Amino acid sequence: MKSVLSVLLLLATTSVIALSDKEKSALTTFGRRYHPADHAPTVLVSELAEYSTNAGLADINGKFARRQYAQAAQGLSAHVRGLSSDPLVQHGRQFAEPFMMLGDCVGELQALYK
Repeated sequence: MKSVLSVLLLLATTSVIALSDKEKSALTTFGRRYHPADHAPTVLVSELAEYSTNAGLADINGKFARRQYAQAAQGLSAHVRGLSSDPLVQHGRQFAEPFMMLGDCVGELQALYK
């Protein structure tokens, strides 16, 4: 009985933190296109703004549009922390690699625009 409850709890937790289809699409697209070592800060900002739009993060995208990069970086950092507990991000290579890249890019953005 205890193991059944554990499995049910795990399934319930997984469904709550699962990536949305928009986030999955945005993350995989971002991971295929962006490599922080090869791009200038302006490209970093534009790619992260596009990621925010595609992931449905209207508030963050609005901050990019108003050049409030430090606040956008804070919002993206919170978003990255939220995604880090997703099982797809933790275990699926398709999502783990672009997620790590997204995290690196957000870190760069925060360092540039404190």
